Amino acid sequence: MLKADKPIEVGNAKIFGQIHKVIDLSVPIAENVPSWYSYGQPFLKVLFNWFDGIRGHMRSYVYTIEEHTGTHCDAPCHTIPDEGLDFPWSGPAGSITMEKVPVTMFMGSAAVIDVTDLSGTGGPGQSPIITVDRVKSWEKDHGEIQEGDVPIFYTGWTDLYYKPFPEGFKLERDCRLFKKTAGWPAPDENVMDYLATKGVVCVGVDTVSLGSVQDDDPPHWHWHSKGYVNVEKLVNLGLLPPRGAFFVFLPLKVVGGTGSPGRAIAIL
Repeated sequence: MLKADKPIEVGNAKIFGQIHKVIDLSVPIAENVPSWYSYGQPFLKVLFNWFDGIRGHMRSYVYTIEEHTGTHCDAPCHTIPDEGLDFPWSGPAGSITMEKVPVTMFMGSAAVIDVTDLSGTGGPGQSPIITVDRVKSWEKDHGEIQEGDVPIFYTGWTDLYYKPFPEGFKLERDCRLFKKTAGWPAPDENVMDYLATKGVVCVGVDTVSLGSVQDDDPPHWHWHSKGYVNVEKLVNLGLLPPRGAFFVFLPLKVVGGTGSPGRAIAIL
């Protein structure tokens, strides 16, 4: 039996009588790694209590955690204002909070689109763009994306830069805030509209955000306004085939939440 004494990124599980490989696609959340946005609330963990003696031993921590920390999802309301408000893109999707998103939206056959060749090719503070043509080229090799699939853009970004500070600043701070280094590859809004025509309702990325460093909002707006969701800051995508894995992400069911950390896995 496996012991929970060290991170297990690849293991086996018996599912409906058959052994399947399970790959953990989630980053660890900690105070010394870039699990949170560099301009937002940092993740904090404080020891709450420790009982011993007659009652035995019990340890507990209090977390201060922003909703979009670590491997996490976005609910539509994250970027879409409530309907009737005098803001661009306001509409019905603005009322879709975490507890209203069916958990099945975060499950499906993974379509892993390898764009690792784009990483590092942008200028300082600029993301190279993943285009519709790039997605269509992948489809020619691996079959068309279909309803219920979960397209996942494999850039290798999190694998490269999700590390303890100060090296971990390369994940986001150095490119987004300081404009010193190239940004992560990202799809544009045309890609999101194209995937929507395929019947896709969830996409995944192994980067800080769905959008680019220089223009982060449009892909979110075009996607969330349709009531769809996305998962960000995945890891270990290089262990997955282009086709054949089943993707699962399980977020917290927070009432009124705009997103949630969670655990992402792939089943092979």
